[in-house]
Formats: sequence, C-alpha cells, structure tokens
Amino acid sequence: MRAAYSETYKVSKTFGVPIDFVYAWCTDFRGDDLRMIGSRNTRNLHEKTKSRVIWTVEGKKLSAGTDPVRVVWLSPPNAWHLETCGDGSEVGEYRLTSIEKDKTRLDMTFTETYRSKKGIPSREELKAEAVDHWNKYGKFLERDYKKSRRG
Repeated sequence: MRAAYSETYKVSKTFGVPIDFVYAWCTDFRGDDLRMIGSRNTRNLHEKTKSRVIWTVEGKKLSAGTDPVRVVWLSPPNAWHLETCGDGSEVGEYRLTSIEKDKTRLDMTFTETYRSKKGIPSREELKAEAVDHWNKYGKFLERDYKKSRRG
C-alpha cells in the first residue's frame, strides 16, 4: 500500500442572501456550473435525487485515463457532504448558518489526499483557490437572488 499525504483546510464565505435560497442554489448542481469559476471542464450528471448527486468531470486539463467522480450527500436545510475520487481524493463538509435575516455564512472544511508528496499544493494555496472560487460563485448567487426578488 502506498503512503497517502493529505492537507486539511477551512474557509468561510458570507452571502447577502437568506439561508434557504443559498442552500437551494448551492445544491442545484448543473453541468455548466464550473463556467462560473472560469473552468472549461463540465459536469456530466449521472444521478440527481433529493438525497444525493453524482457526476463526473470532463475536460482537457484532466489527467489522461481519469474519470473524476464526485458524490454529494444532501442534508437539508443547511448542509451537504462531498467526496471525490479518480483524480486524487477530496472530502468536503459544507454547513450554512443564518447570521442575519438576509445573510448566510457558508463554512467549509476540505481534506485533500494525494498519493505522493510531489507537486502537492500548500494549505495556503488550497485555501486561496477555494476562496477565489467561492468569491466567484458568490457573485452569481447574489445576482440570482436579486433577480428572483425583482420577479
């Protein structure tokens, strides 16, 4: 058995949106979601139920021969759990907390596991990437909430 190397890190993001809208938006997985963060990869949804979502990721930057699988277990009204395999391993815990009438904080904990120490990003690099992604997602989330209020 090969040794595994892992990094665990936590990030939080606050949105000016009520918790129920944030949960629905964050757990409405779609094939083109990754475009919001500038990725050319796409999600191929294989299962989408009230309790679980399964997809694979397809794109040019992925290692040859990989078919990265993502599984999310939904825990309404405020949490979900992610596990990945195929291109490394990642476990993510997501929990929403209502902090004011129209403000919600998303707390995330990730553990990424690698087969070798070679090329492992630092905890700071992993956190910075997660913060960047959620800042981008947050702009779309808040825009969609404002649109929903107008209609």
